[in-house]
Amino acid sequence: MTKYHPILILFTTIFILHFFGVKSYARKKTGTPVIACKLLNQFPHDDSAFTQGFFYHNGYLYESTGRHGRSSLRKVEPESSIVRTVVKNDKKIFSEGICYWNKKIYQLTWRSGKCFIYDSASLARKGFFKYKGQGWGLTTDGLFIYQSNGSSVITFRDPYDFARIKRLRVTDGLANIHRLNELEYINGLIFSNIWKKDRIAAIDPKNGKVKFWLDISSLRPLAGDKAEAANGIAWDAAGKRLFVTGKFWNKVFEIELPTLENQPATN
Repeated sequence: MTKYHPILILFTTIFILHFFGVKSYARKKTGTPVIACKLLNQFPHDDSAFTQGFFYHNGYLYESTGRHGRSSLRKVEPESSIVRTVVKNDKKIFSEGICYWNKKIYQLTWRSGKCFIYDSASLARKGFFKYKGQGWGLTTDGLFIYQSNGSSVITFRDPYDFARIKRLRVTDGLANIHRLNELEYINGLIFSNIWKKDRIAAIDPKNGKVKFWLDISSLRPLAGDKAEAANGIAWDAAGKRLFVTGKFWNKVFEIELPTLENQPATN
């Protein structure tokens, strides 16, 4: 029978506890600021909409709704929630994230490997790109298309042919941030919903680091009894308005876009 020296066992135990302690601490206390959202306004929202994608353009909110047999692309009046135009997708399609680029709207699909292309004025479908893997969130800075797939990775794509350019892993301290969902590009940062979390990550696209977290948990009690995951971020660049919503939420909320000035590290 092999005998183990007590000192060796002691040092091994200390090493294991130290390793996992540091790892756990990195996940829970990274020093990244967590900023509570400030509610400015609220508007009605169709609580039958399983919101997957969201953006603002020229006075309207554009929304992609998911689920098989219920997927669509919508053009919606923000203040009234009146749907001005709707394009329904095939029953086999599960729609996901959307973004506007160069007079076109791109719409991901969950597992179909297609990104549909629409004319932004008429919402007429003009074709599609093919891609591998799952589609979750989509946004653009005008130069690149940014895509999430439910992992901790954001893929940079060429808006002309949807070819993959590079991949960026999102981190907070030593921890990878998984389940990246709906995306929105705002003032040099990528804002991302995290599936099943009431926090939005503000991500630096240069290095993938989370600059701060936007806590929107205070909105959930106001979103109705049917409200599921927070999933919808839209930025009105001209009016400096930030809108958020979620799956089956009965409201769209306008909240203040936070800054890092004088923000304490609270997580």
